[in-house]
Amino acid sequence: MSRKPDDDRDDFQQWVQPLLEQAAGYAYSIVGNHADAEDAVQEALWKAYRGLHSYDRARPFKGWWFAIVRNCCLDLCQQRRTRPRTVPIEHAHQVAARAAKAAEPFREALAQLTPLLREILQLRYFGGCSYRDLAEALAIPEGTVMSRLYAARQALAAVYGKD
Repeated sequence: MSRKPDDDRDDFQQWVQPLLEQAAGYAYSIVGNHADAEDAVQEALWKAYRGLHSYDRARPFKGWWFAIVRNCCLDLCQQRRTRPRTVPIEHAHQVAARAAKAAEPFREALAQLTPLLREILQLRYFGGCSYRDLAEALAIPEGTVMSRLYAARQALAAVYGKD
C-alpha cells in the first residue's frame, strides 16, 4: 500500500503538535526572546514539513524535529549577527513575562558553559528530550549523551556554586 501526501500531512500534525510548546521553550533558550523563538519554530515547521519525505520513520521523530529546530535557531542567531537588529515590540502575556524572568538566572548560568554542555542541557530541559532523542538530535551515541549530560550538570552546579 503506498502512502498518500495527505497521510504524511496527518502524521506530521500528530507528531509535531504535542512538541510545539517544548520546541518554543527550547528555541527561547537559544535565541533569548519570544519573537525570535516563534520565528525559529515557524521556520522549523516549514522546513520539517517540506523535508518530511527525508524523515526515516524507523528513527524517533522528536530527535529529528529538535535537530531542525536547533538548526533554525542557529541560523537565526547567525543572521542576527550579520544584519542590524530591530528592537521587537513586546506583547507577551504577564505569565510569559514572569516565566522568562524566572528562567533568566538559569539562562545566565547556561551562558557560562561551553556550547556543547549548554546545548545538551537546553535540549534536555527546555526541549524535554529523552536520551534517545538527544542522541538523534545531536548525532551522537547514547553513551556520549549520558556522559555529556553528567558533565553538563556538574558544570552547571559549579556555576551556581560560585554565587
